[in-house]
Amino acid sequence: MTAWSKIMSLIQDYQQIILLLHEKPDGDCLGSALALGLYLQGEGFQPLIYHPEKINREFSFLPGQDLIKYYTKQVLPEKPVIAVDCAAENRLLYTLPQNVPIINIDHHQSNTFFGDYNLVEPEAAAAGEIIFRLLQNAQKSISAEIATCLYVAVATDTGYFRHSSTTAETFFIAGKLLNYGAAVDLIREHLFEKRPFKELKIIKIALDKLQFAQEKRIVWTALSYEDLAANGLLNIDTEKIISLLRSVAGVQVALVFKELEPRKIKVSLRGKQGYDVNLLAQHFNGGGHAQAAGCSLEGNLKESVNLVIKKTADLLEKL
Repeated sequence: MTAWSKIMSLIQDYQQIILLLHEKPDGDCLGSALALGLYLQGEGFQPLIYHPEKINREFSFLPGQDLIKYYTKQVLPEKPVIAVDCAAENRLLYTLPQNVPIINIDHHQSNTFFGDYNLVEPEAAAAGEIIFRLLQNAQKSISAEIATCLYVAVATDTGYFRHSSTTAETFFIAGKLLNYGAAVDLIREHLFEKRPFKELKIIKIALDKLQFAQEKRIVWTALSYEDLAANGLLNIDTEKIISLLRSVAGVQVALVFKELEPRKIKVSLRGKQGYDVNLLAQHFNGGGHAQAAGCSLEGNLKESVNLVIKKTADLLEKL
């Protein structure tokens, strides 16, 4: 039985299917969920992508936006759930329903296998790769709209094919998606030629607060709630910042600390070959991939930074 056949066997008796995103969904998470939702819609289901937070408008150009529903109740209704690109149940922002199928589709090494059916492939460069292979085994062909969503999923999670997770399979899938009609001109326009001014503003603040350790093998910046709130930057993504820091010659580990609320801190971690930041993230109850991971902390920003940087240095010394 193929993975697609298994999923169909679990949801075939239901009309509405809930698709879940992780907190602060990125291009892979959102693109993969939209692609799967559009395909399920074409199969006669009523997919609902639930999320309790405002979603980054960076990806508002993607097809299928009408599938996204702002759902604020903590407990989900008794309908099958497909979690996409979510490593652990605590990243879903909801309490999962009982007595219905829970399907977990993900590519993180740290996945906790919380589903009744777990399609977890850590070797995949993106959740979009898994969704692509899944739909390849389905009956209908992939539409141009679905291809556009999946291309964004794969491209963004591989750093536009720059990360070490990129494989020959990744390029093969990207080529197939182009053949299916992925709108690369539209993608380029929105992701590279329509950047918000606030993104430059947050980069400036981040660079002003740049610090190094371990002979510049570690670089980090810490963005306080006060600075972010004062400049209207709380909802601005920091992916460009972490990529910029990681690109510095000699740096092995880059970190961005973002205080989303007073004493609630999101930490983004990026490493180069030879340093597994997933191990560092797991030490603080987070997770991810070898070269890209994250965690959340509660406490004083300065103290939290010192704690994580010390642990980063300790692990770096063991290499």
